[in-house]
Amino acid sequence: MMILEKETNRQKSDKEIVSLLQDGDDSALNEIMSRYKQKLFAFIYAYTKNEEVSEEILQEVFIKLYFKAKTYNPKYSFSTWIHQVAINLCHDHYKKQKLSNLLSLDRSFKEDKKINYHEVLADPNSNVENLVQLRQDISILDKEINNLPHKLKTALILFVLEGYSQEKCAEILKITPKTIETRIYRARKILAKKIATNF
Repeated sequence: MMILEKETNRQKSDKEIVSLLQDGDDSALNEIMSRYKQKLFAFIYAYTKNEEVSEEILQEVFIKLYFKAKTYNPKYSFSTWIHQVAINLCHDHYKKQKLSNLLSLDRSFKEDKKINYHEVLADPNSNVENLVQLRQDISILDKEINNLPHKLKTALILFVLEGYSQEKCAEILKITPKTIETRIYRARKILAKKIATNF
């Protein structure tokens, strides 16, 4: 009896949930959505800088998952697979719409805190001239990050904003950790050079 109780209370792994979805259990999709919705939305929003667009892409991710679940290979991490789906949809959207300002710096410093750049900038105790300058600096940085090539921008988002290790970034993007390191270095070098010309 205790063994059954333990099995009932044990949370199924991602792979087990996807397996249920592959077998036609539609309720499994709800479980995957509850596990990944918040993290995927944060990633997509960092890429698109548009809440409405991010919601649309997020829905596309789960629609694609529902119809393409059978293509998932359980030998690989599900987290990696679903992030690749999100990255591809973001890139497709960018190519089609040519959105501006794709990378937002307006996001929480930590997921468990509600502090973001706009709130910092809105601090009534701050010097007005400093706030104006800081807003301009962030705007310039946003613009330059937007102009980065897709490969460099994606690596930067995953590593710097999402906080993934180089190994996890490499797994998601299907490249080596050394390539991730190189792309981040190149992105930072380009940004440093571009931003220097604006100040």
